[in-house]
Amino acid sequence: MTEKVSTSEALMHMARVLKNARAKSGLSLDEVSRYTRIQKYYLEKIEEGDFSFLPGAYIIAYIREYAREMGVSENETLEQCKKDLIISSVPSNSTPGEEDSFFERDRKSFPAIDFRSLRLPDSIPPLKIALVLIVLAALIGLFLFFK
Repeated sequence: MTEKVSTSEALMHMARVLKNARAKSGLSLDEVSRYTRIQKYYLEKIEEGDFSFLPGAYIIAYIREYAREMGVSENETLEQCKKDLIISSVPSNSTPGEEDSFFERDRKSFPAIDFRSLRLPDSIPPLKIALVLIVLAALIGLFLFFK
């Protein structure tokens, strides 16, 4: 589920710059999609100024990759886009200082990992013994070979 992202002037400016750079280079969206490995649909949305198709972190990564491929180096605009996308992904009904609780809720929505279930099986001691024997055999073989 994606949040609705507001379109700021920085985002709209970056969309225009990217579209113009692509047109100036004579590349099609299909070609840019192949070069950047970003789906054509996402590139179309970026050029249209519609940033509601994915969460902000993905969008800024796509914009950054698209800009790099087109040779566009507007770092200040990219930083403003990043700020706009992050700010707009926080729910509008939150108050200042509530952002931490929003991100904490999001983090807690992932299932916890039980690290005890990830321990190595009990059959490891024989594996260790076999490994030591292999190393010893290799060393003996090297010793005999170079003797």
